[in-house]
Amino acid sequence: MVVYVETVIIDNFCFDFLLGYLTYFITKQKPRYMPIVTSAIVGSIFALIFPLLRDLGLLIKIPMLLLCTALLTMKKGVRGYLINTFFYSVFSFLLSGIITFLLGGKMDGGFIDLKWGGVVGALSLGALLLIYSVRQIVGWMHEKKQKQRFVTAELINGGNRVKLSALYDSGNLLTDENGEGVVVTDKKYLLALGKLSEHGEMRVNTASGSKVLKLVKIPEIRIYSDGGENILFNVTAALSDLPKEYALIVPCE
Repeated sequence: MVVYVETVIIDNFCFDFLLGYLTYFITKQKPRYMPIVTSAIVGSIFALIFPLLRDLGLLIKIPMLLLCTALLTMKKGVRGYLINTFFYSVFSFLLSGIITFLLGGKMDGGFIDLKWGGVVGALSLGALLLIYSVRQIVGWMHEKKQKQRFVTAELINGGNRVKLSALYDSGNLLTDENGEGVVVTDKKYLLALGKLSEHGEMRVNTASGSKVLKLVKIPEIRIYSDGGENILFNVTAALSDLPKEYALIVPCE
């Protein structure tokens, strides 16, 4: 059987690139394409010279695998390196077995041996494009959902008004004595509203522990979302320190 050098390079580069991308994907790391490309190039070079070193067997294959995963890990530390090596090895074993089984090939010295050059490369590219597309779609849907959670709100007290960014939070289950939802707002924004009616205190449990928050009554809150407007009157608000991304937390209901 004639084996072309360019076919060996294409097949192994694409396959090793897929292994690197899958390793980042399964470990929830942001893909870093330069390390993936470098690792794939090293793997391709090794595939070319391996026939000359076949007698060394595992003595040469295992160090090359460790080198490829080291290139993927870079500054992630020992733990990250061990995790990357584990998943890279598992994917290499599984995908090689699946390809040889489906296409009637065999494993020769740890490499996929098929009659058709370029098939492994084509399959690897197809799988890579599929995974990348799914990842982009899921990311877009998540981003869209996140944007829908943020709205613009306007707090009104007589002639005083203040606009701020608000967050719809399903985790905000606070209610007042009448069973009405309680909003949480950053207290520094209320200075522009002037004097507000105090309404006691409330103890809340947060990720950082239990705390007591002061309560006030805001005469009117207007929430602008998707071209519509929702107006709330005489709203109980708990005063807290919120991150800069939003200054008001509104219950989803």
